[in-house]
Amino acid sequence: MSRDVVLAAAKARFSQDGFEKTTLRAIAEDAGVDASMVLYLFGSKEELFQESLRLILDPEVLVAALTGDEGDIGTRMVRTYLGIWEAPDSAATMRAMLSSATSNSHAHTAFREFMQHYVLTAVSGVLGGDEQARLRALLAASSLVGTAMLRYLIEVPPLSELATEQVVTLVAPTVTRYLTADAGELGLPQ
Repeated sequence: MSRDVVLAAAKARFSQDGFEKTTLRAIAEDAGVDASMVLYLFGSKEELFQESLRLILDPEVLVAALTGDEGDIGTRMVRTYLGIWEAPDSAATMRAMLSSATSNSHAHTAFREFMQHYVLTAVSGVLGGDEQARLRALLAASSLVGTAMLRYLIEVPPLSELATEQVVTLVAPTVTRYLTADAGELGLPQ
Protein backbone atom coordinates (compact mmCIF):
# COMPACT_ATOMS: atom_id res chain seq x y z
CA MET A 1 0.00 0.00 0.00
CA SER A 2 2.73 2.52 0.96
CA ARG A 3 4.58 1.82 -2.30
CA ASP A 4 1.56 2.73 -4.46
CA VAL A 5 0.84 5.85 -2.40
CA VAL A 6 4.47 7.00 -2.66
CA LEU A 7 4.51 6.29 -6.39
CA ALA A 8 1.33 8.29 -6.96
CA ALA A 9 2.76 11.17 -4.92
CA ALA A 10 6.02 11.01 -6.87
CA LYS A 11 4.24 11.04 -10.23
CA ALA A 12 2.24 14.09 -9.21
CA ARG A 13 5.26 15.88 -7.77
CA PHE A 14 7.51 15.16 -10.78
CA SER A 15 4.71 16.37 -13.04
CA GLN A 16 4.24 19.55 -11.05
CA ASP A 17 7.85 20.46 -10.18
CA GLY A 18 10.03 18.49 -12.61
CA PHE A 19 12.87 16.24 -11.54
CA GLU A 20 15.30 18.87 -10.33
CA LYS A 21 12.94 20.69 -7.95
CA THR A 22 11.27 17.55 -6.62
CA THR A 23 12.64 16.34 -3.30
CA LEU A 24 12.20 13.00 -1.61
CA ARG A 25 11.06 14.89 1.47
CA ALA A 26 8.24 16.59 -0.51
CA ILE A 27 7.17 13.25 -1.99
CA ALA A 28 7.18 11.70 1.49
CA GLU A 29 5.06 14.56 2.86
CA ASP A 30 2.59 14.22 -0.03
CA ALA A 31 2.37 10.47 0.60
CA GLY A 32 2.10 10.82 4.36
CA VAL A 33 5.16 8.70 5.06
CA ASP A 34 8.62 9.30 6.46
CA ALA A 35 11.35 10.22 3.94
CA SER A 36 13.33 7.15 5.03
CA MET A 37 10.40 5.01 3.84
CA VAL A 38 10.72 6.51 0.35
CA LEU A 39 14.41 5.61 0.28
CA TYR A 40 13.69 2.14 1.63
CA LEU A 41 11.04 1.48 -1.02
CA PHE A 42 12.86 2.94 -4.03
CA GLY A 43 16.53 3.41 -3.17
CA SER A 44 16.98 6.81 -4.81
CA LYS A 45 15.20 9.68 -6.48
CA GLU A 46 16.36 8.36 -9.87
CA GLU A 47 14.82 4.94 -9.25
CA LEU A 48 11.61 6.58 -8.08
CA PHE A 49 11.61 8.65 -11.28
CA GLN A 50 11.96 5.45 -13.35
CA GLU A 51 9.10 3.79 -11.54
CA SER A 52 6.98 6.92 -12.00
CA LEU A 53 7.65 6.74 -15.73
CA ARG A 54 6.22 3.21 -15.74
CA LEU A 55 2.94 4.59 -14.42
CA ILE A 56 2.46 6.74 -17.51
CA LEU A 57 4.43 4.90 -20.19
CA ASP A 58 3.67 1.28 -19.43
CA PRO A 59 5.72 -0.92 -21.77
CA GLU A 60 2.88 -3.46 -21.80
CA VAL A 61 0.59 -0.89 -23.42
CA LEU A 62 3.12 -0.53 -26.25
CA VAL A 63 3.43 -4.32 -26.52
CA ALA A 64 -0.35 -4.56 -26.84
CA ALA A 65 -0.21 -2.01 -29.66
CA LEU A 66 2.44 -4.08 -31.43
CA THR A 67 0.51 -7.32 -31.12
CA GLY A 68 -2.93 -5.93 -31.95
CA ASP A 69 -4.70 -6.77 -35.17
CA GLU A 70 -6.30 -3.48 -36.25
CA GLY A 71 -4.37 -1.63 -38.94
CA ASP A 72 -0.63 -1.88 -39.47
CA ILE A 73 1.92 -2.10 -36.69
CA GLY A 74 3.22 1.47 -37.10
CA THR A 75 -0.26 2.99 -37.04
CA ARG A 76 -1.11 1.11 -33.85
CA MET A 77 2.16 2.09 -32.20
CA VAL A 78 2.04 5.78 -33.15
CA ARG A 79 -1.65 6.12 -32.23
CA THR A 80 -1.03 4.49 -28.84
CA TYR A 81 2.05 6.61 -28.11
CA LEU A 82 0.39 9.89 -29.09
CA GLY A 83 -2.63 8.87 -27.05
CA ILE A 84 -0.44 8.69 -23.96
CA TRP A 85 0.89 12.19 -24.70
CA GLU A 86 -2.62 13.56 -25.17
CA ALA A 87 -4.52 11.79 -22.37
CA PRO A 88 -5.60 14.22 -19.63
CA ASP A 89 -4.16 12.03 -16.86
CA SER A 90 -0.71 11.68 -18.45
CA ALA A 91 -0.04 14.67 -20.77
CA ALA A 92 1.44 17.03 -18.17
CA THR A 93 3.51 14.27 -16.60
CA MET A 94 4.90 13.19 -19.97
CA ARG A 95 5.92 16.78 -20.73
CA ALA A 96 7.53 17.28 -17.32
CA MET A 97 9.38 13.98 -17.37
CA LEU A 98 10.77 14.30 -20.90
CA SER A 99 11.71 17.90 -20.21
CA SER A 100 13.49 16.79 -17.03
CA ALA A 101 15.29 14.03 -18.92
CA THR A 102 16.71 16.58 -21.34
CA SER A 103 17.76 19.14 -18.73
CA ASN A 104 19.01 17.19 -15.71
CA SER A 105 21.78 14.58 -15.83
CA HIS A 106 20.23 12.39 -13.11
CA ALA A 107 16.83 12.44 -14.81
CA HIS A 108 18.57 11.78 -18.13
CA THR A 109 20.23 8.67 -16.71
CA ALA A 110 16.98 7.48 -15.14
CA PHE A 111 15.08 8.03 -18.42
CA ARG A 112 17.77 6.19 -20.43
CA GLU A 113 17.68 3.27 -17.97
CA PHE A 114 13.89 3.19 -18.18
CA MET A 115 14.00 3.14 -22.00
CA GLN A 116 16.69 0.44 -22.12
CA HIS A 117 15.46 -1.87 -19.39
CA TYR A 118 11.71 -1.57 -19.73
CA VAL A 119 10.51 -0.12 -23.02
CA LEU A 120 13.14 -1.44 -25.44
CA THR A 121 13.26 -4.83 -23.72
CA ALA A 122 9.48 -5.24 -23.94
CA VAL A 123 9.17 -3.99 -27.51
CA SER A 124 12.19 -5.88 -28.84
CA GLY A 125 10.87 -9.03 -27.17
CA VAL A 126 7.81 -8.87 -29.44
CA LEU A 127 10.12 -8.41 -32.43
CA GLY A 128 12.26 -11.47 -31.65
CA GLY A 129 14.44 -10.30 -28.78
CA ASP A 130 17.80 -10.26 -30.58
CA GLU A 131 20.13 -7.29 -31.15
CA GLN A 132 18.46 -6.48 -34.50
CA ALA A 133 15.07 -6.38 -32.77
CA ARG A 134 16.49 -4.06 -30.12
CA LEU A 135 17.91 -1.75 -32.81
CA ARG A 136 14.58 -1.78 -34.66
CA ALA A 137 12.79 -0.84 -31.43
CA LEU A 138 15.29 1.95 -30.80
CA LEU A 139 14.87 3.34 -34.32
CA ALA A 140 11.09 3.38 -33.89
CA ALA A 141 11.52 5.03 -30.47
CA SER A 142 13.75 7.71 -31.99
CA SER A 143 10.98 8.63 -34.40
CA LEU A 144 8.33 8.61 -31.66
CA VAL A 145 10.34 10.57 -29.10
CA GLY A 146 11.46 13.07 -31.74
CA THR A 147 7.86 13.60 -32.78
CA ALA A 148 6.83 14.10 -29.16
CA MET A 149 9.65 16.58 -28.50
CA LEU A 150 8.76 18.72 -31.51
CA ARG A 151 4.98 18.40 -31.14
CA TYR A 152 4.42 18.57 -27.39
CA LEU A 153 7.53 20.09 -25.76
CA ILE A 154 8.93 22.57 -28.26
CA GLU A 155 5.59 22.93 -30.08
CA VAL A 156 6.99 23.53 -33.55
CA PRO A 157 4.33 24.34 -36.18
CA PRO A 158 3.00 22.82 -38.32
CA LEU A 159 3.61 19.52 -36.46
CA SER A 160 2.19 20.93 -33.24
CA GLU A 161 -0.93 22.17 -35.04
CA LEU A 162 -1.85 19.03 -36.99
CA ALA A 163 -4.70 16.82 -35.91
CA THR A 164 -3.52 13.68 -34.13
CA GLU A 165 -4.67 11.39 -36.94
CA GLN A 166 -2.70 13.46 -39.45
CA VAL A 167 0.44 12.93 -37.36
CA VAL A 168 -0.35 9.21 -37.17
CA THR A 169 -0.67 9.09 -40.96
CA LEU A 170 2.64 10.90 -41.44
CA VAL A 171 4.77 9.07 -38.86
CA ALA A 172 3.33 5.54 -39.00
CA PRO A 173 4.97 4.47 -42.29
CA THR A 174 8.42 5.23 -40.88
CA VAL A 175 7.72 3.35 -37.67
CA THR A 176 6.30 0.42 -39.66
CA ARG A 177 9.43 0.39 -41.84
CA TYR A 178 11.74 0.37 -38.83
CA LEU A 179 9.83 -2.48 -37.22
CA THR A 180 9.15 -4.69 -40.25
CA ALA A 181 11.39 -3.91 -43.24
CA ASP A 182 13.99 -6.38 -44.42
CA ALA A 183 17.19 -6.01 -42.41
CA GLY A 184 19.23 -5.47 -45.58
CA GLU A 185 16.90 -2.73 -46.80
CA LEU A 186 17.26 -0.93 -43.47
CA GLY A 187 21.02 -1.43 -43.48
CA LEU A 188 20.99 -3.18 -40.11
CA PRO A 189 24.28 -4.71 -39.02
CA GLN A 190 24.37 -8.46 -39.48
